[in-house]
Amino acid sequence: MRYLSFATRYAIILLAAALLLAPSAWAQSAPIPSQLLTAKTAFLSNGGSTSPLVTSADLYSGMYSALRIWGRYLLVNTPEEADLIFVVTFSTPSTDVTDGNSFRRPTLTVTVQDAKSHVALWTESEYSFPNAKKGNEKAYDNVIGEIRALTEAKHIDKAAEAAKAPAAAPEAKADVKADAPAPAADSKPVSKKDAKKDAKKDDDTKKSHRIW
Repeated sequence: MRYLSFATRYAIILLAAALLLAPSAWAQSAPIPSQLLTAKTAFLSNGGSTSPLVTSADLYSGMYSALRIWGRYLLVNTPEEADLIFVVTFSTPSTDVTDGNSFRRPTLTVTVQDAKSHVALWTESEYSFPNAKKGNEKAYDNVIGEIRALTEAKHIDKAAEAAKAPAAAPEAKADVKADAPAPAADSKPVSKKDAKKDAKKDDDTKKSHRIW
């Protein structure tokens, strides 16, 4: 019987501990590309169909209709006007190989690219049904529905965080008041007779000063 060295056993213990603690880290969802949330315009690019079940024209029309009904992005006519580029393709890859036999399953794929860098931001695929127009329409709705749920869930989270945040206190307005006018001195209309008396008093005061 072969025994494991102490170092090997110690490494296995550390690995097991890491696996036990990993679920808490994996449970945190990764942030989605911010362009999907901030974009306003989109351009639909026809990646083509390699299946005889769906023509490229039908593929483009079906996806254009699904995007227009969703209404999240304004569809523009040129890539230069767009924030995002939706590339739609339709294929029938071989799948589910069993006992040497395989069959082709029609697949609708939508890849969302950043219009400036042309980096693929997100990809969704949906199985369709051969020779069934309704099945193709359902595939368009489903694949757009996945992207829609992704973006709207993020918006809901942001709205919930904003609702939980304490409301900012309104700025206190400066209590500016105009200076109150000084109370007017009690004054009565001065008659000519009183004015003469006041003038005489002033003259007598001046004379008394001169005497002293």
